[in-house]
Amino acid sequence: MRGTSGWPVNLLILLLFWNSISVQASKERITPAQIRLVNEIRDRLNVSFRCEFSVFIGSTRKFATANSSGVIIVDRAFLQTSDRDRVFFAIAHEYAHAYLQHDLRIFDSGPDVLRIDPDPRKLVEMRRQFEKEADGIAARKAKQMGFTIESTIEFILSSSDPEKGIPAENRVYSKPRERADYILAVYQSS
Repeated sequence: MRGTSGWPVNLLILLLFWNSISVQASKERITPAQIRLVNEIRDRLNVSFRCEFSVFIGSTRKFATANSSGVIIVDRAFLQTSDRDRVFFAIAHEYAHAYLQHDLRIFDSGPDVLRIDPDPRKLVEMRRQFEKEADGIAARKAKQMGFTIESTIEFILSSSDPEKGIPAENRVYSKPRERADYILAVYQSS
């Protein structure tokens, strides 16, 4: 795993660790089977990516989130309501972000020493490419590891579009139909 340093990353890790402590205290909401599933997925992805990432169960504003230090958090509510294939896809998607250090690459393209803001269109395009790249990797990993993709596709298509009404050039995420079609195409061609 590539190493990173700097106080923002260390602060994030500390906050994530603190969050995991509170998760340990509320494990009664998470079943042993769900914990085993998360651990199985973590172990298999660590072998596949040749890394030693950590996966915690906590609260996020998303289904899962990650940083390039190899800390992945799966949202507790998402875990409780999702099947194993959706959980796998969400974790694999975040593994891809962490492994490829997408968060650091975004920060590297940020304001320079003179505090000149980068072109926001460039950042949006970069984030859009990172999301598509993570989706493609997660789809390939799902196929390689024997997970199905149908429930993930159904989930994407049944979820509301968080960027509805935003012009295409300003969207970070693909529209749900475009995203589902891309994921399915990558899965089928793997």
